[in-house]
Amino acid sequence: MATAANQETLAKINAALSVFATSTDKQQIAGANEWLQDFQHTIEAWEISSSLLINPDCSDAVKTFAAQTLKTKVVYDLAQLPAEQHALLRDTLVSALQHYSAGPRKILIQVCLALSALSIQMPDWSSTAVKDLIASLGADPAFVPGLLQFLAVLPDDLTSNSRIPISDDEYRTRTQALLTDNGERVIEILTVYQNAQGITPHIQNLIFEVLSNWVMAGEISTTTLANTTLFDFAFQALASDELFDNAAELLCELIHETQELDDNMAVIEMIVPRLISLQPRIAVDKDDPDKLRRWCQIFCEAGETYRMLIVHHTETFLPLVLAIAECAANDDLDIVQLTFSFWYRLGQSLGKQRSIPPEITKVYENVLNTFLRHIHFPSDVESTTAQDADDFRSFRHDIGDVLKDCCYVLGADFVLDRTYAVLTSALERGMAGNVVAWQEVEAPLFAMRALGGEIDWTQQNEKILKIMEILPALPAHPRVRYAATMLMSRYTPWVAKHPEHIPSQLNYITAAFQDTDLEVVSAAGHALKYLCQDCKQSLVPYLEQLYQFLATVGVKLMQEDKLAIYEAIGWIISSMPMEHAASTLRKFAIDIFATIQAVPGDSSVHNQAVIECLEQLEQLLDVVGPFGEELPAACQNTAAETWAIMDDIIARRGAIPDICDRTTRVIRLGLQVFDKQALPLVPAILARLTSRFENTGFASYLWAIGKVIQRFGLEEDPVVRNAIQQTYEMCTVKCSVIFSETTISHHSDVVDDYLSIVTPLTEQCPDILFLSPVFPTAFVILVGSLQLYNSDTTFRALGLIRAIIGHDCLQLPPGFQPPPKFPLYAEAISATIQKHGPLLVSNLFAGLLDQFAPEMMSGVITTVRIMTQLWTTSMQQWVPTVVDALRVPPALEPAKAQFLLDFNSALASQDLDKLKPALANLQRSVLRAKDRRRPLDR
Repeated sequence: MATAANQETLAKINAALSVFATSTDKQQIAGANEWLQDFQHTIEAWEISSSLLINPDCSDAVKTFAAQTLKTKVVYDLAQLPAEQHALLRDTLVSALQHYSAGPRKILIQVCLALSALSIQMPDWSSTAVKDLIASLGADPAFVPGLLQFLAVLPDDLTSNSRIPISDDEYRTRTQALLTDNGERVIEILTVYQNAQGITPHIQNLIFEVLSNWVMAGEISTTTLANTTLFDFAFQALASDELFDNAAELLCELIHETQELDDNMAVIEMIVPRLISLQPRIAVDKDDPDKLRRWCQIFCEAGETYRMLIVHHTETFLPLVLAIAECAANDDLDIVQLTFSFWYRLGQSLGKQRSIPPEITKVYENVLNTFLRHIHFPSDVESTTAQDADDFRSFRHDIGDVLKDCCYVLGADFVLDRTYAVLTSALERGMAGNVVAWQEVEAPLFAMRALGGEIDWTQQNEKILKIMEILPALPAHPRVRYAATMLMSRYTPWVAKHPEHIPSQLNYITAAFQDTDLEVVSAAGHALKYLCQDCKQSLVPYLEQLYQFLATVGVKLMQEDKLAIYEAIGWIISSMPMEHAASTLRKFAIDIFATIQAVPGDSSVHNQAVIECLEQLEQLLDVVGPFGEELPAACQNTAAETWAIMDDIIARRGAIPDICDRTTRVIRLGLQVFDKQALPLVPAILARLTSRFENTGFASYLWAIGKVIQRFGLEEDPVVRNAIQQTYEMCTVKCSVIFSETTISHHSDVVDDYLSIVTPLTEQCPDILFLSPVFPTAFVILVGSLQLYNSDTTFRALGLIRAIIGHDCLQLPPGFQPPPKFPLYAEAISATIQKHGPLLVSNLFAGLLDQFAPEMMSGVITTVRIMTQLWTTSMQQWVPTVVDALRVPPALEPAKAQFLLDFNSALASQDLDKLKPALANLQRSVLRAKDRRRPLDR
């Protein structure tokens, strides 16, 4: 090392890197990461990293970090170096490329990425960079690996690296010079290397990697590649274990790039025969999952790309389909699912044709049989892990989609008939005394359920009738019962067309609720919900039966299953005439309230019973929905009765968080049902909710208050308006107390729901919002909300702030006669801004430099502009003071200084349009700084 200072820096780098290697302490790791990244920001990092990179005494870890640092600085900090030093930096990187040509690969990759980023930022070198490197490195076998690695990373890096600070025009011009203009040159040198004597598999793999990336980027055309010896070699390399993966990757890219069929027909005619000749390898490698996966990828890529050729030239391209079908028949489900996209896309294309070739139809029939076999649960399903079981369920649902794809080709009736035949075959073998595993019965049931979306329910279908008739006679195995019940839930649209089957369906489903298997019971709830949703009018006569069922069997069910029943009942009620629906809803609600009132104590068990009752009522109300402005006679007095019970629940149990959540949700739904009938109760409702919020601090009470104000905020009743004002003031004071005791970030839910109060006040009751003595406190809460890391909340808070400072009362058009209270609003807002404006400006810029999401930028710009326009003199003082005081990483100091120059320029020229680019430039600098401060590789 040249200096003692560099020696000291090296020691610090070694110490920081050793933390990554040896420590598990998160704070230590974060500290080491921060020090290393701060070092990368410094100007000294250029010289030190260049020295470390070629220092033989340094460890690979240090050299890797040095290479990463140079890459990072070329991308972000090239402006730190005078232009005349760029060539020296290039030479340093080229020397490093030579030095590490043989590895370690991790260092070599970083050096190549640095050279790539440098090449597009050196306009004098961009046009000759590839040519120069080929000339200086390409003739020496020791340097060829480094050259090829550079050529491999160049297209992907240039097309995906959006962090390089150049204009779009510069980018287009220089990528043209670096990539497009060099396609022929690259393929020439690759051909030379491939034909060279003594070429190693390592070089051959690098050749394939270069070709794949240049073809994928569109910089080497398929025609150009097909006219070289490299084309045939890619197919020949599939016989080599060492070259197989990279050759397969190249062929996939090559096939994909021939998707413009008319332009690439000559190449396609070269590819397809060679592919077809390789089909026997699928059988040869069927027990090698890695190789078989690659074969499947190649053939599926070809099948998807050439699917229209398969449709119109079936005889020629049919072997591709057969190869993919052979892959789909493999027992390795990871390989099977690689074919799913092909069957979907080919099915879509075939479904648009007037006729389908019989050869294709035959393939799809076999594929249908294949997938009906694949959806069988494994014989050892009970011993599989939970993760494996979840993976298989997900796989089965994907196969269900493939069965639907088969319908495009074979027709839904055929697929349903074939599946039904599989089911009846299993049942007949069982009746004949043969041992039939439950999987053989369950699988076709699952398949028929998946096919439900493809069936035309308006058409007569005798097969569906047979399916429905056979369900009650199925074996009693829990998984079979579950599949049958879920099948019923999917076929309820057919039942709606054939209501005579409702009794048998309803009996089957209600009996399933009494099954000992919880999954069967859950399926019953699912089926009942859809039966009642699709057949709601036909089920009105059965409502009493469901009422009795709920009162007897229902009490023994799990809460989730009870909720399914209440949802189902809600659908039936929603279909009734209004008067009848109201009385029926009241009947069920009274039973729920009676259960709540009968709960004797306050233990956790008792409170849970109340919570479950409230959930049931919520489910019922949510489905039934509002009755409209005029309530039926049956509900005329119900609002007061209901509130009396809810008020008692809140008073007695409202300090229980879950009960608070449920009661407030029921209140919201109740207000929808009763609408204007609830107006006389609004003061009492607000008083109780406010009192409970003051006692507990639970955010849900604020949320419910916001819903009340949102629904009744436009009412002119002075009693209601007075109640809204008192609630607003008491809640604001309570929130201020909460946020003064602990930081606002600990109460994001309270903040979010407080905004639910301020929002309707801003829109409907500005006099209550602005003229209250708590308005400055409310504004401070909004400004404090900008400190949260919840982007939705900060976005809402910024929107409210913008609405307040941009209120019409502050910017009256000439000659406009304002409403009487506008001057009072303006006075209140201006006084609040003069007092709390510095805090607002501080939080805006702190958020911009730290946690604000990019989509908030528009709101920040608008807010700063309005503030500058209306309070110019104050902003001239606040903004520089705030920005100067902000602590930022060293890399952001120049951006901060530039913003202040741009801000002062905008004010001096009275051109506020300049504020937008000034803030946008600051944000871009922030985003670049965040991007480069990602954790270093451990």
